[in-house]
Amino acid sequence: MLFIHIKNVILIAFKKNHPSYYGPLTQLFKMAADQNNSDFYTHLLRSNSIFETTTKQSISRLVADCTLKHLLKGEHTIDKENNFYKFHFIIKGKIKVYNLNQSDKHFTLFILSENDVFDVFTLINTVQHDVCYEILEDLELLVISTDIMRTWLKNNPDTLSAFFKYTIQKFKLLESQILDIGTNTITARLANLLLKYYNVKTCKIEDIDNLTHDELAQLIGTSRAVFNRHIQRLKKQGIIDVSRKHIEILNLPLLQKQSHTKDPYT
Repeated sequence: MLFIHIKNVILIAFKKNHPSYYGPLTQLFKMAADQNNSDFYTHLLRSNSIFETTTKQSISRLVADCTLKHLLKGEHTIDKENNFYKFHFIIKGKIKVYNLNQSDKHFTLFILSENDVFDVFTLINTVQHDVCYEILEDLELLVISTDIMRTWLKNNPDTLSAFFKYTIQKFKLLESQILDIGTNTITARLANLLLKYYNVKTCKIEDIDNLTHDELAQLIGTSRAVFNRHIQRLKKQGIIDVSRKHIEILNLPLLQKQSHTKDPYT
């Protein structure tokens, strides 16, 4: 903010007293701002586990081919057809990736947030991925052409391996989710969902925090009403605390026991 204020003061002064220098000086400040942005996003991507073996120079070249895009919840949508041509790095925000059947019933596949990317399926297979997207929180994205991204990955094979590892991790989460829905009680599904996204280092539920109960219910294959009933039961037992779009785990061992329950609650 201080840089912007100083820049504006200087530009106003030069425009008034030295108008012939105003244009070149404006261009100079723009170049400096672009470089600052490039360095900032290069640093962000370097902190992403996908790029942990990638050199700073390679990431800088990647960022140079990206454009910054902001999408607001409730105002913008993500066009799946456009994703055939564009690849996205999530800097901030959250999206839901889901399948929709002919009866307008949908199944949530993934919740993607900071440090996630999409769509790897389209990028690797060069075919359109038949999924839908919903913006859950305002998005800040780095967007790049899929053709340029594929070429960059060919020149950075270690990062390509990291992309495969990232994809496998996501599908392992999906596999456990499907297995959970098909074999466990709703109480066990709810407990497993909270445990899956619980960070033992921060003692917080991450990624799915701030989601509505309707969204969370879809993740375990049930209705909002049934989900709320089970949430309230865990709250009464002192296992969790619940506030608006926020769940806090109070008793981790008891919640872990709930993940194996065979109770009759529905």
